[in-house]
Amino acid sequence: MTVQEFWNSEIRFFNICSVYYVVQLVRCVLLSFVVFAFVFTLWKTALKNRVFLKGALWSLFIPVLFIGKMKFFYENRTGIKLFSWLTEMCMNHVWICWLYLCGMFVYTALLFYRRRKLKKMVAGMEKRKMDGIVIYVTKTPVTLSTVGTFRPKIVMQEVILKEYSSKEIQTILLHEKTHIRLGHLLFYLLWDILRVLLWLNPFLAIGTKYFREDI
Repeated sequence: MTVQEFWNSEIRFFNICSVYYVVQLVRCVLLSFVVFAFVFTLWKTALKNRVFLKGALWSLFIPVLFIGKMKFFYENRTGIKLFSWLTEMCMNHVWICWLYLCGMFVYTALLFYRRRKLKKMVAGMEKRKMDGIVIYVTKTPVTLSTVGTFRPKIVMQEVILKEYSSKEIQTILLHEKTHIRLGHLLFYLLWDILRVLLWLNPFLAIGTKYFREDI
């Protein structure tokens, strides 16, 4: 086998892989529009005042990531008729698949840059120890929060430490520690992964605000 033949075979292999995965992901994207409409409708109506159920609604996006390999798309006549165009389009225009993958890469880089920037900003804040934990204090008017998925850090405004009582501050810290203990920061990471894989659905980015509110 010549170098050129080897190179061509490698290109064919990567093209086949890109078509295979992108076809499945785009199917998931199409379904995610339906799921988002369902979630947001219940979020605004029947479950408007049900805090726990509103938060649980977002878990419906978990199976969306696995829907692309359902037999419905391969063995069901209706599924084949409805979605065969997608497979044909990707096989005839492989560049579309690579464009989709590039979009995932760009989105990942953007989210990574934002997380990195936030991490550097928090690292430069003043540290204070309260109730056995380190608090990162800022003078900037930001929302009290916990950042970092695997090494969480609690960020608190300086004005809170000055104007709130010791008991109130302990309650605030308990709230943030509960977020850490229940793994909510990991949920944020999983949501970002969902947004990256299904980046063609802009409603996932828009829904991030509501997802965080519910958590």
